[in-house]
Amino acid sequence: MAITPNPNERIKTILVVEDDATIRYILRVVLERMGHAVLEGCDGTDGLNVARNFNHRIDFSISDVRMPKMDGPEMVSRIQAERPGIRVLVISAYPTESLPPDLTEDFLPKPSSPAALEEKVQEMFGRYPASLGRRNWPHRNDRFLKVG
Repeated sequence: MAITPNPNERIKTILVVEDDATIRYILRVVLERMGHAVLEGCDGTDGLNVARNFNHRIDFSISDVRMPKMDGPEMVSRIQAERPGIRVLVISAYPTESLPPDLTEDFLPKPSSPAALEEKVQEMFGRYPASLGRRNWPHRNDRFLKVG
C-alpha cells in the first residue's frame, strides 16, 4: 500500500545522490509521489555542489555508496559538517559488511521496491521528527546517520 503525503506536514527537501540515472529517476518519482521536493546529484562531487548552492534547508539525503569522483561516505561527511543534523539514508548494491560500521543503521539494499523506500523514509522521519530541531538531530559524529 502506497504512503500518501500528509497535507498538514511541511514539504521536506531531499537530496538524492546516485550515479545511475535510472535509479536516480525512480528515487525522484517515488519521493515526489510522497510529497517531497527533490534535489539531485549524479555523484558525490555533484551532490556536494548541489547542497552548497541550495540556500534553503535540506532535510534528508539519500546517497549511493560507490560513485565516481567522490564516494558517498566522503560526500556525506562533508555535507554533515556544513549542515549538521541532516539525515542520511545509504543505498548500495554492496552488502553492509563492506561499509564502515557507522554507515549501516539506515541502509537500503539495491534493488529495493518503491514501497520499501517509502517505508524506510517514513520510518526515518518518524525517528527524527522535525519538532526536535536541527541542532538536536543525530549526526555522523554521533554515529547515527548513514550514507553511501
